[in-house]
Amino acid sequence: MKKGFAYAALCALTLAAPAAAERIYVPVLGTTAAAGGGLATKVWVDGVERQVSAGRTGLITIEAESFASVRAQLAGRGGAAEVDAFTEEETYGAGVDVQLGGLPQPRAIAALSVGAANLSEQTAFCKATLSARNGNRLGEIEFEVGPMSLVQRDALAEARGGRVSEVRVNCDQSFYPLAVASQASGAPPIIAKGIGPNGPCTLWLTLNRQVTGHYTAASVPDVFHEATKANPKGIICLKAAQSLQIGKAVFEWDTTLGPWSSRDRSGVHNLAYFFLDRYRSGVVGNVNALGPNKNQLKFMQNVGMAQGTNTNAKAGYAMQPGLTYHQIYTFDAANKTATLKVLLDGVQISGFTAPVKPGNNQTLVVKPFGTGSLTGLSMTAEFGNYLGQHHPEEATVGWKYGRFKVDMTPK
Repeated sequence: MKKGFAYAALCALTLAAPAAAERIYVPVLGTTAAAGGGLATKVWVDGVERQVSAGRTGLITIEAESFASVRAQLAGRGGAAEVDAFTEEETYGAGVDVQLGGLPQPRAIAALSVGAANLSEQTAFCKATLSARNGNRLGEIEFEVGPMSLVQRDALAEARGGRVSEVRVNCDQSFYPLAVASQASGAPPIIAKGIGPNGPCTLWLTLNRQVTGHYTAASVPDVFHEATKANPKGIICLKAAQSLQIGKAVFEWDTTLGPWSSRDRSGVHNLAYFFLDRYRSGVVGNVNALGPNKNQLKFMQNVGMAQGTNTNAKAGYAMQPGLTYHQIYTFDAANKTATLKVLLDGVQISGFTAPVKPGNNQTLVVKPFGTGSLTGLSMTAEFGNYLGQHHPEEATVGWKYGRFKVDMTPK
């Protein structure tokens, strides 16, 4: 898509921004998204329909108070599919190999396109890898995505007649990958989005059932990740042999603070981020510290909740560089609460709670979703931010993370 079209769409749909406006991106998926399948995207902003595409692929930006203000659909001959708007928080870091989740069975795919949105100011060079059910590589698609735009390519043409079971996408800029599949049955199209960790796994741990009935993972070193400019984020990937119905999950870990980010000392510095398959409706807990001038601890979660909604809580506290804090984050699905406690030298210095709405009869469902090299992956625990993330998220270079453990109580 030409940059001019992105700006034209932006001008067409950007409303007068409220004081607390959020920047929301909507993929526009036209006929090229389904190899001529006659698809078009419709967008509603504050209940007003805005049809912005009748055969073109692109990306639009909307300033709105919340996700609830924005709705989009991809219409095809078999019906309409909801198109998820997204924010910068849902993009993947440069170089991450991202699996797309939710593709139809290979025999059910009549047409398939893959692509990515690029929110950076630089052209992104991307590659999509297509694989069969047995893991054999069917083909690769290399493509460029201009700044603030979205590009898609016909995947079946590159599969050389093979049946595509898995798609992975990576780009050299932060990106939002997706695929659109038209179904041979005539059912509505399916939009597949990125799932899994935001980088390579630092450690793999398996959730094993103990004699108590709880599920726990093996202990990790006193320091499992020390953030550097070359390696800013630590990632622990958690595997489960089968779907777990969890009533309460408790995560514990240490954080030794390094310096606050020189870019913005008061910005959001990540303590831990626990999620299921993806950001949308899968954040078990995103725990952060804000530095001088704000001096806060806060967390959010959105398990089982509608797009763009979450519950969160915060408290004032000035964490100090050089000190080691012990965090305990409890996601109590059975009692519909999430709680963060922070201890220093064994003494609790902060604690606060937010309500949760996990659904599934107040159950946290932890189930395997990964394939290929991520087979068995059921949950991810990440520590720290990448360099250059969008404000207010700041890298935690020089910070140390250690003594992670998890205890899950079945419902």
